[in-house]
Amino acid sequence: MNADNPAPAIGEEISSRGPTYFDNLVLENLLESFMELAAEVWTIRDRQAVLETVLKSQGIDAATLIEQHRPDDAELATRKALREEFVARLLAGFLRRSDSKETIA
Repeated sequence: MNADNPAPAIGEEISSRGPTYFDNLVLENLLESFMELAAEVWTIRDRQAVLETVLKSQGIDAATLIEQHRPDDAELATRKALREEFVARLLAGFLRRSDSKETIA
């Protein structure tokens, strides 16, 4: 913070857009999306580690069981559909045209 960019009042940052790092809004939004995704991935990894530890304390070696698991065709198809939906949602913003809010089908 400096004279040109004073610190926000306490609590103001909660309802504001937050800090700005780039002049380009697209880059700003991309960075924000990336940081949200990174935080989400870390949360999932952390919870998975806790779950494996808890299960191991109960005599269940989840890490080994996961590595040994061989999904059947139905499970593979379900996981593929879920993965494709996730990727479509994740990348939807990149399909917008610069002159429109519509997405490319």
